[in-house]
Amino acid sequence: MIHRNFTPLYADDIYAQFFGYHTGEEMLALDSLLHLIAPHQRTNAIQTYNAIMSGEEKPGLKTYRNIDSEGNEFVVLTVDHIVDWQGESAIQTTVVDLSNYVDTVKKLHASEQRYRELVDGSIQGILVHRNFKPLFCNQAYAQALGFSNEQALVASDSILPFYDPAFHDQAHRNNRALLSGRKSTIKTEAKCYRLDGSAVWLGLLSRPVTWNGERVVQVTTMDITKQHRLREQLEHRANYDGLTELINRRAISEILDQQFRSHQALSLPLCCVLIDIDDFKSINDQHGHHTGDEVLKQFAATCRNNIRQSDHIGRWGGEEFVLLLPDTSIEQAELIAQRLRKDVARQAITTTNSQLGFTISLGIAALTHDDHSVTHLLSRADKALYEAKRNGKNQAVID
Repeated sequence: MIHRNFTPLYADDIYAQFFGYHTGEEMLALDSLLHLIAPHQRTNAIQTYNAIMSGEEKPGLKTYRNIDSEGNEFVVLTVDHIVDWQGESAIQTTVVDLSNYVDTVKKLHASEQRYRELVDGSIQGILVHRNFKPLFCNQAYAQALGFSNEQALVASDSILPFYDPAFHDQAHRNNRALLSGRKSTIKTEAKCYRLDGSAVWLGLLSRPVTWNGERVVQVTTMDITKQHRLREQLEHRANYDGLTELINRRAISEILDQQFRSHQALSLPLCCVLIDIDDFKSINDQHGHHTGDEVLKQFAATCRNNIRQSDHIGRWGGEEFVLLLPDTSIEQAELIAQRLRKDVARQAITTTNSQLGFTISLGIAALTHDDHSVTHLLSRADKALYEAKRNGKNQAVID
């Protein structure tokens, strides 16, 4: 669903069917989407919308109780991000139905005994270790790491080799905190590796216990690989442009703010490049929007092959892009920009009857002490881009 101030602008059929409608077109007749949100959550929804549109809050994940066309309540997870709709900002919302999950949790909590059996039973992995030397584990934990039986895992000298090295320091800190009594429980997540080398994500709940008269650590685990991948996918959708797979305007704006503040505070060089695909409207008009999309994707691929790992490029809107070059002098920035410009000019898109080439224009601005805001730095890059366009296009101009 795409909406502006809860007035629907677009809805696909799947979204409509969540709420008891047949098609997305039917939902566009609604005067406000607030009717679909439970009354006690409407104020929160309005506050969240205003905060996102004003930039006070980042788009992200939230849960709401919604109401379908027959008055039935159900729980949804929403993923919001800001999009450009007909020249103005709007909110695009992706919805995941959590009703079955919520109903399951309610049923589990309805019977404490059943809930305890679920938590303590074999569907969760259980490990007892002394400074990471396994003393005991159940079948579920052994299988989570690819062992055929518990004895094979307990024979290991340490469980740490099965955990991603990035987690080791935290694991040692958690172990010390539990054994010293500073923490009674610690809940965390960790990336692990099975015997065959495949990755698995585990949710870990650790607490100190007494084992043969000695204070050790018991870890209860749950395989959260599917949930973790879903979260990664949702975060990717919220931060990346679906067509070019470059980061979107919201994400590049956040990086711009961070880099601007840090480089200005430390007096480090930083360059910003605004890039525009030349005559893009004519490409769309003469060859169709499909060809225009292919041009955007080809340009994005060319950028990924030309920029350094430390650089950041994002789609600013339409055919305009922002390239951020940290710790880069204006001379280096011009070399990078010219290399990119020349490489793009060598590219071609296959159309129905021919090969279609395209070019770009670039405006480069280096951070100075006079730049009091990101907006000012971008304005200077935009001014240089305008000069590049005015002077004949297919060139890079320095402000």
